[in-house]
Formats: sequence, C-alpha cells, structure tokens
Amino acid sequence: MVTQKKIAEMLGISRTTVARAINNSGYVKRETKEKILELVSEMSYEKNLVGSSLASKKKIIYSFLVNSKNIYYTNEMKNGIRKIKEEYKHHNFEVIEISTDINKPEEQTKILKEILTSSAYIDGIIIIPLDKKEILKILNPYREKIKLVSIGIKLDKNISHIGPNYYKDGKLAASLVNKILRDDERVLVIDNGDDRISSKPYLDGFIDKCKEKNTKILGPFVRKGIDDSIEFLNYMLDNEKFSGIYINRYSQDILQEISKEKLLNKLVITNGIGNRIRKLIKKEIIFATVADDVFQTGYMAGQIMFDILYKDLKSEVKNIISESKIILLDNLT
Repeated sequence: MVTQKKIAEMLGISRTTVARAINNSGYVKRETKEKILELVSEMSYEKNLVGSSLASKKKIIYSFLVNSKNIYYTNEMKNGIRKIKEEYKHHNFEVIEISTDINKPEEQTKILKEILTSSAYIDGIIIIPLDKKEILKILNPYREKIKLVSIGIKLDKNISHIGPNYYKDGKLAASLVNKILRDDERVLVIDNGDDRISSKPYLDGFIDKCKEKNTKILGPFVRKGIDDSIEFLNYMLDNEKFSGIYINRYSQDILQEISKEKLLNKLVITNGIGNRIRKLIKKEIIFATVADDVFQTGYMAGQIMFDILYKDLKSEVKNIISESKIILLDNLT
C-alpha cells in the first residue's frame, strides 16, 4: 500500500508536507502541492483516515455509565472503555467518565443536560440510558453534531448500539432448568423488580421459555429487595417443595445469606456475573449463570465510537449483540 511516508521519500520532502497537501490543511507551495497531488493520483493513493487523524485535534467523548450493587459489572464496563482509551491515546482519543446511581435515572439526565448546555466541547457520547425516552429527548437536538453509542438499552434504530440480548439470556437460563429438572419438579422464581437495564428482560425470557416447555413454576413472587427476599426464601425453603431456584436480581446478595444446608439438592440458576456469583459457583451454591462479557461490551462500545469519529463512518449504524456464555464450575476462570 502506498503511504504518505513513501510519497514524501519519492519527492524528497517531509511527510507533514504531504499530509497538508492531501488534507488541504496548512500552507504548501503551489508547485509542491501540484507535484504531490499528481503523484497521489498516479499511484492510486488511498487516504488512511486513521493515520491522518493523528495530527487532528483531540476528540472528546463522555461515557455515561452506572454504579450498581454489582461492583464487578461496573468496574469491568469501565475497564473495557479504558482499554480502548489507552490503545488509542496517540490518536488524541480522550474519554471522560461520568458514573451515576443505577437507581437514580434523574441524576443521569440532570448531569447530561448540564454538560450539553455548558461550554464543554463534545465529539461523542457513550451511554447506558437509564430513562430511554428522556435521554433520547435530551439528545435529539444534538444528534447532527455529537456522535452517539448506546450500551445495554437501544436508544434508536439510527444510533449505534452494543449490548447483550437480555431476554435471550433469560431464556437460556430457563433452558438449563428445563434440561435438568424432571417433569414433576418445580422451580421457585423470585422477581426483584426492574433495574431499567437487564432484570425485567431476564425474567420475561425465563418465564416465557418455562411456559414454552411446560416447566412447573412456583411464582414468580415479587419481593421488595434483598432483606425481604432473604426472609421469603428462607420461609419457602422451610415450607414448600421445589427443586430449582431462579432470582432475576440481587441473587448473589440473597443467596450468600442462606445456609448452604438449606440449598442442598436445589438447582440454583441465575443471570449476570460478579465476584460474589463466582464465589457462590465455587461453593457449589449456584449451579450456573448466563452472563455477557461486560469488559468486552465496554471495549466494543469504545471501538465503535472510535470508528465513527476516525474512520468517517457517519452514516453507518452498528448494532452489535455482545456475546453471552453459560458459566459453570467446570469452566469458571
């Protein structure tokens, strides 16, 4: 491939001069510019958009992520984006992190409004939108100027997005239950509400798959958080007969407070991943979880944003479903 460096060597000039002529930026003598463009044409040079962007001004991206009780999830998402930032630091790719409480969507919208209406320079926004309708309403006036990538919850068909199919992950968790439990055995389902990202589609997918396969369900029982769920699960373990347990939210917080003896011979399946879920799998309390690769999701969100800003992919909308996997004791790393 013909490069700017090669053209510079052939003409005995600097690469900077070649770049200025090709990009029509900065002063270059007319006769020199004509020679450069003539050679460029003759050699069928294709502009390297990423390479030429090295001399461009810094690109400022704001990443709006969320802080949840699952610290592993939060940190892995941040680490994925930070990895991209580190890889492309020489391209003037700057990411500014904004993290807000997953249970306070109004906090996210407030900060987003403040930044957009301030004098801050913004090239792109990566966001886990907690209040989809409100976030889209706030961002709509800026969509021509600011490039957007959503994570987890898709904002719009014309906005690039990456995230797992949480509904499908819930169905996959139910498939494990269907394969292991006998036809006459029941699975207890505890619903700890909607975290605005994953817990509701997890539950919907799980229930729909169980109905499809005629799996016997005890519940779903709507609970009011961790303490209420611990009390309720202890009661059910003492008073009801069932062979499986599925909890769509706070499973690690709940299960670590239940005695292992009570959970003996119970098939415990969940969704999501975190350090405590890993520990519970190692202790053989949780049999399996279906989870997405959170680090890779953050990394790919950063990669998509880089491609949009540096490779001139303004009209291309990417919609990527991140990988999910079944994690059991045997494949836990």
